Amino acid sequence: MKRAIHPIKADMMRLHRIFPAKFGLALMLAFGLLFGIFLKNGTTLLAFGNSVFGEDIGFCWNVIDPTAPDESLVRSAFAGTSLFVPLIVCLAILQERGYEEGCRISSARGLARFNGALAHVLSSALIIGAAYSALCLLLFAIAIIRGGQSCAHDILAAFLPAMIINAVLVISVALETVTIYRITSSAVLSGAVVIIGFVMSLTLYGTYLQTPIPSLRWIFFLPGPYLGVGCALGYSDMGQLTLLGYGVAASCLSVLIYALLSFRAGGVLNGSSD
Repeated sequence: MKRAIHPIKADMMRLHRIFPAKFGLALMLAFGLLFGIFLKNGTTLLAFGNSVFGEDIGFCWNVIDPTAPDESLVRSAFAGTSLFVPLIVCLAILQERGYEEGCRISSARGLARFNGALAHVLSSALIIGAAYSALCLLLFAIAIIRGGQSCAHDILAAFLPAMIINAVLVISVALETVTIYRITSSAVLSGAVVIIGFVMSLTLYGTYLQTPIPSLRWIFFLPGPYLGVGCALGYSDMGQLTLLGYGVAASCLSVLIYALLSFRAGGVLNGSSD
């Protein structure tokens, strides 16, 4: 077991050095800083509902609900998610395009192709998850400063679980992206599929909440509704366990499909490296 885990850890470190992870993190934080400073209070992005906490979905920047001011600030921490999904998709594709070099290095060192693919997607997930969490923390700090409130225990108790769940959902988006890219071999097509699917499913979910239409149930296979609920803390529609369950299930399925595709691409039936 240790012999299998050690090369995966080593490959993750090599991929981390190959991909400009620090550049991607700095880029997200720069956009987050501009977003938090220049966006006006009361801005909603792809938001649906009646401005009622716990029922709305979407992304809201400093839309204060007098009955739940703490939760309103927490929602502001995730308001940038809608704008940063395209950036997250681009980062995932950039890291995927740098995978070939990492694959050659790993194969030369005797790492099985399946293990190399597994290490790659784990590295992608960790980098994207860390970048998104840093972004949410930055926007959370800006929202608290602009709201003139202290970082109380109640706010943190609402923020931290939501950040973890939303980070898992964002990781699932990134893994779905690299899996589609592995299937299509097209950065433009895979990016367009994920971004358009995200926006369309979230918009249709807003319609579904008003009038449940059985033919729209396919949208629940896409991440848009779950991120819309998670970022707005609209848990009256879906509970936290439902959101977390989708994120974990989608991530695991994407990792499995990606690893199997990479395994077959190597033309090696026993899982040994080329």
